[in-house]
Amino acid sequence: MFINEYVMNRKRYGKWATPKFWKLPIFYVYCFIFAAGVFGWIYFKKVDAPARWQTIGAFLTFVAVYRGIFFKWMHADKTFRLMRANYFDGKNWTCRVIVGEKNISLYINGKINNKVEWKDILRFEEAKSYYKLATDEYNEGVMLDKSCFTEGDSDSFRQWVIDNHPEIKYGPIAPMFDK
Repeated sequence: MFINEYVMNRKRYGKWATPKFWKLPIFYVYCFIFAAGVFGWIYFKKVDAPARWQTIGAFLTFVAVYRGIFFKWMHADKTFRLMRANYFDGKNWTCRVIVGEKNISLYINGKINNKVEWKDILRFEEAKSYYKLATDEYNEGVMLDKSCFTEGDSDSFRQWVIDNHPEIKYGPIAPMFDK
């Protein structure tokens, strides 16, 4: 029916697993913490307050930058490195997704890894460079790279899913993951 093959590397994993930090709702909270931290740091330095007050401003600034910008990316990087080290002998792995009439099969390095029934798919989401067949409310699902179809193509796949599975809600992926 449709076959999608790709090599899971750090760049692809990061694109699919790391949100755009400036599109997260909490980003503005971290912007406020950053501004308060910088203001406090400068203000307390200017009025010659004790060093502990200056340290609080610096701490707030660094926490806002770390949590607001780097944390999600670093978490995805660590997850990818651990998966690669623990399951794939430190190498990138090959994923092959076979989409059939009754189910979707995922093969990793030539071995069957998972079968997903169409009844388990809740949402069909489209990003700029990939499709996601979501199986729950979280970030779980089957991912297909639009440029890596070896049988069929991305446009015919999208149309086939829409026509053959009208029970699956179709729409764009969350803006923070639209890469």
